[in-house]
Amino acid sequence: MKLYENWILQYHQNRYMKYLSTEQINDRLRYLVENLTTLETNGKIGIRDIRVSPWTELMIKFTHTMEEMKIRNELPKEQLLFKSAVPKPMLEASDRLKEINHLAKIKKPHLIKFSNKEYLKNNSFKVSLASSFLDPSLNVAQRDDEMKATFHVNPDNITIKDKYGNIIKPIGNVDFSYETQRDYYVFCTSGEFDIRLFSDFDTDSCLFIYNSQKFADELIAELRNHIEIEDFAYKMVEYIDPIQNRLRNSKPIIEFHKHIKYLYQHEYRHVIITKNGSPMPKHIYLTLNSIQNYSELICL
Repeated sequence: MKLYENWILQYHQNRYMKYLSTEQINDRLRYLVENLTTLETNGKIGIRDIRVSPWTELMIKFTHTMEEMKIRNELPKEQLLFKSAVPKPMLEASDRLKEINHLAKIKKPHLIKFSNKEYLKNNSFKVSLASSFLDPSLNVAQRDDEMKATFHVNPDNITIKDKYGNIIKPIGNVDFSYETQRDYYVFCTSGEFDIRLFSDFDTDSCLFIYNSQKFADELIAELRNHIEIEDFAYKMVEYIDPIQNRLRNSKPIIEFHKHIKYLYQHEYRHVIITKNGSPMPKHIYLTLNSIQNYSELICL
């Protein structure tokens, strides 16, 4: 039996997407393709190495999604990938992409900040409110609701009771949403280098940061000159599958939760909570000149 045939058999033994709408199935197919495609060092669009995690797991999910469509006798909708986060070819930059990819393997930066040269050369950074990332003017790789996490739960696993204790059987998929009412500041970097992020974020440069702790200390210290900080934290984001989630008896930490559709970004996030009632400008613009001592500007 071939590997993909085994994955199909597994799905028939547990058809966990049967309750999803056709629209949700298409959406899932779209974000799985966005993750499984990548930009190769030759500037062409390629496919991830599905022999290694997490791409193996995503290919299994992709195979399951395609099988669910086959069971329904449906095809992916037309223009499924229109305005998607599939990377754009960069054939003209192939030589430089190879050089930068080689540098990243050798130098192993702790963090990578993708931005444009005009800002990075001046050590300029922007820290934004989480609510601002829902702005429709942002590109598809940046736009997200950072104040909410939604999960699509199998109705067979849900018991709903009315106020009299009578059990109500769901007739369709059940969505659970967790929201935070308190806005917060977020500064995003990548914890792993990936050349496709030049394309995804429409940038011409990135900053290799070689001391993540020193950067966090100086970022928070500078922010204290602009806002009243109550608390802060920084770590890798946890990417959660809204269909096959592991959150059984606990709520997600919204500030460090991301939909699996963004997994390819390998985000390392700095979260800053302000004191209640203190002013909260939408964006805070900082200059961290000391970062030159432990960083390197890399341009396409």
